This record gives sequence, C-alpha cells and structure tokens, in this order.
Amino acid sequence: MTNRGFGSVDDNEQESLDYSGAEPPKFSDLQVDLVSLSDDGRLGVVGESYYQEALRLVAGGRRIGAGFEEHLPVTAVLVPEPENPWDEDAVRVDVLAGSRTVKVGYLSRDRAAEYQPELLELGVKGVLGTCPARITGGGDKYYGIYLHLAGPGELSGDSEPADAVVAEITASDVLLRNDWSCTVTKEEAHQDVLREYAPTGKRQYREVVASLGFCVIGTGKYRGREAIEVRLGGRRVGQLTYAMTERYRGIVDGFLKQNLEVTCEAFTVLTMRGVEVELRMPRDPNRT
Repeated sequence: MTNRGFGSVDDNEQESLDYSGAEPPKFSDLQVDLVSLSDDGRLGVVGESYYQEALRLVAGGRRIGAGFEEHLPVTAVLVPEPENPWDEDAVRVDVLAGSRTVKVGYLSRDRAAEYQPELLELGVKGVLGTCPARITGGGDKYYGIYLHLAGPGELSGDSEPADAVVAEITASDVLLRNDWSCTVTKEEAHQDVLREYAPTGKRQYREVVASLGFCVIGTGKYRGREAIEVRLGGRRVGQLTYAMTERYRGIVDGFLKQNLEVTCEAFTVLTMRGVEVELRMPRDPNRT
C-alpha cells in the first residue's frame, strides 16, 4: 500500500495523476452499533491512491483547500480484518455514508498491529469504533484522509454505543450528528442572506452551523403542510423537502418542545445557481 501522507503529492505529479489502479467504491451495510473512540490524537491513513473514486464520491468531487479549517470533516469507521490474506493485523478505514460505509484506506501495518486488539474487543461487544476524520486534496492532487484518534490503550472514549441522533447537548441547544448529507431546497429565494455565507477566496465550500425549525409549505402538492425550515444566523435560507421533513420531523419537533434550539453542521457551496446549502444530519433519526 502506498502512503501519500495527508493527501499531498509532489508538484511535478500534479498534472499526471494516475487513477488507473483505483478500485471502484466498495460499500458495506452497517449491521452493528457504533461507538465513539477518543479523538485525542492524529493518525495517517495509507493506501488512499487505491480508493480515489470512493474519496472523490464522499468529497462530492470538490477541490479541498490546503488549510486545516478547509479540510472536509467526515466520520471514519475502523474495521479490524484478522481474516485479511495480506496482513492478519489489518485495520480497514471506512467513511460513514448514510446507512452504509465506504472503504477509503487502511492503517499502516505497524499501527494496525497496535490498534487491532482493542478494535477486536469492541467487535466482541457487537460494536465498531468511529472517530472524526478529514479529507484533503482533490483537483490536481490525490485525495487523502487522516484521523483524529487517540493512541492504542487510550481509545475507550464513550463506554456505550454512540447516540444515533445527538452529537452534543446543552441546557439551551442540541447539535445533531453529522453522519450524512441532506439537500436543502428553495435557496434561490434567499441569495441575499446566503451570499454572506458564501465560500471565500479559493475555498470550494464553507463550514457553517444551521438551525432548524418549521414553516408552512406555500406551493405544490404539499401546500399547507409543514416543512423543516433551515436558518443561518437566525434567518431563513431554505427548507427540506416534504419527504426529508417526515424523516426528521420527530427529532426536531421533540427537541423544540423541550425549548432547545436544534442545530446541525452544514456547508455552503458556490454553484452556477448561486450559493447552496447542504446539511449534515443523523443517518438514522428513528433510533435513540
């Protein structure tokens, strides 16, 4: 496996990236619970050159800036592979994509041997470990990914499977989990607000925090019914489709009834149609 560090390549490679050896994206269904591991550390992933199509899919094809604040945040899932024919100590790195994961690389051979025993212990309990991760590269560079992960022996993190809905909660607000992307509609009517949150400079996207409430659908098949309204800085920038509203209605309404502000991670992108918003939401809102 080739280690390209954190996704960078030499300048003389940038014009001739070779993806011929890249594998097609390989998805796996999630059949076990997930548990958050301690993120007190930073760890590289190897073999990303073989999984460029998967990384490009997760990144939406966008070119990611060089600064840390521009790296694309995702959730990594660590999968021990004692049955791997090439390395019985192997640890596969997947990225959470809705209700599935997609393979994007491996831990290096020496690091995998250190981490696999603890990950196998989690497997006995019927869970897989997750940690925050960030994707780099794109454009004229290979995509890469690195993990925010504590060292072996320090992974305990949460003692129970990760909450399927809540990432953080305080006395006044709740931040939902950021497992998968959810499209916002009606942004075209709110470009005056969205322009304030547009990516700047050479950045392809901008991280923001959106708040959620309810509004009445004004036109179309579901006119008069409620949709989940999306706000930035307290101002409306769009709404979810009726189908997505029904998917998330229960958790949003439930937290609002507790007098909590409901928020989620999001990012804005600049397209031919103007500034658009994409939310990061829980993959399974019906679990608690």
